[in-house]
Amino acid sequence: MRKETLKPRLALVWVLWVALLGFPYTALAAPAGPFDDWIIYHVTVEMFADGNRANDGEISGWKHPNYAGGDLQGILDHLDHLEKLGVNAVWLSPVFASRSSHGYDVTNYFSVGDAVGNPGKPDESLALFQKLRGELAKRGIRTILDIPLNHAAGTYQKPEGDPDGLRPRTTAARQDAEKLWDSWGGGYRYWDFGHEPTRRFLKNVALHWLRDEGVDGLRLDYVRGVPHDFWAELYREVKAAKPGAFLVGECWQDEGGPEGNAREMATYAAPIAGKPQFDALLDFPLQSALTSAFARGGSGKDLESALLSTEKIVGPGAALARFLDNHDLARFMAWADRPERLTAALGFMASLSGPMVIYYGTETGLTHGGPKAGFTDVGRIPMPWGKLDAALVEKTSRILHARRNHPALSHGERLPLFADKTALAFAKKTTDETILIATNLGTAPRDLTLDPKSLVGAKSTFESVLGEVVPSFASPEGTALRWTLPPLSTVAVVVRPAAN
Repeated sequence: MRKETLKPRLALVWVLWVALLGFPYTALAAPAGPFDDWIIYHVTVEMFADGNRANDGEISGWKHPNYAGGDLQGILDHLDHLEKLGVNAVWLSPVFASRSSHGYDVTNYFSVGDAVGNPGKPDESLALFQKLRGELAKRGIRTILDIPLNHAAGTYQKPEGDPDGLRPRTTAARQDAEKLWDSWGGGYRYWDFGHEPTRRFLKNVALHWLRDEGVDGLRLDYVRGVPHDFWAELYREVKAAKPGAFLVGECWQDEGGPEGNAREMATYAAPIAGKPQFDALLDFPLQSALTSAFARGGSGKDLESALLSTEKIVGPGAALARFLDNHDLARFMAWADRPERLTAALGFMASLSGPMVIYYGTETGLTHGGPKAGFTDVGRIPMPWGKLDAALVEKTSRILHARRNHPALSHGERLPLFADKTALAFAKKTTDETILIATNLGTAPRDLTLDPKSLVGAKSTFESVLGEVVPSFASPEGTALRWTLPPLSTVAVVVRPAAN
């Protein structure tokens, strides 16, 4: 069990930022986070795969226009795909009893929903969930449940959903976001965190799934609606009961923009009375920067600045879970004009330390029309099982397996080397491995010259990790490198020391 969740992730002191030429940095040792190597596949269950048509009529409330009848059996039917892809964790959208197809209006936290299980047979539905969890575990894939503890359905089931008889209380909408949801007719009520038995009830919900049902982590929805001290209390109790459990929070304000979101995230990254609140927070500022740089032709210098800005605001020790898109945003490929932009972005994201999240369908370039910034649910689209882009799936798999095979990508210190309008370069370093990463955001090949100095020796060799191209020394003496980068690419090489 790690004693300090918000560990140093970037032990660098910035003396000067030079726009065109980088310079070497000394990597300071920092402990690797226990969740840094998690590659999380985010599944919107209703859209993934329909494995049991008998439960397709069980949605009694709002149903997404794209509803595809997805369920737990459908996921079980496609485990080979997940294993081959290279993920080692699966984040499931809410699978609890609910009225809607999205599942965030929970009617009973302690029951698996009829629409994703076996209708009218709660014991069989739970057994099906446990079968899925067990089969994932056999493949080395962990299970993360998405759980909203801020709100539930106004029709929450009592006493069935209150097995400890705590009689939790709810309130009307308090925050602007909650009032917006109410205007949509969501039918929510919001838990009363001023009522101690309600707090106990919600902690018991989390502990039930982690300790009693064996899930490996929780993605905690809309953490902004819940008091900070509750999250710190929950974190302490979860770690006491299950030290290896992963708690990742969604701290996002649609209207805040990258800087506003980073400042809000900083309040959830900070300990409360010395107690951590989460193991990681979803990195919404980086998601925005990645979309701008890779999908929409933005600047490498701006991307580097965005990384540094978030680190400065949130804190260099904050653990951030990186992602390109999710169920509440337009898909990356809706902004992009070609799949090379996606693979370049995935390679770049896979080279950053911390947990990595890939939304279902990203591996096959799933897309839609009408992208827009901010909240949208148009990216919730049925998984096109009959027409996957096999070549793109294979390229995505290579990226994910490279990350798994090279710990410096997921754990190493990031040492910026270069950034300008169309290119970006940095190193990742652990005590055992040094990797050089370079990105070309342009649509033409890019000749890049950089000098990583102490990171390489005059006779070092380079082994490809991502892509096929490797750098060469600019001259027989010295450490300056020349690297020709393909258009719209992220490439990486391991630095091998000279043979004795």
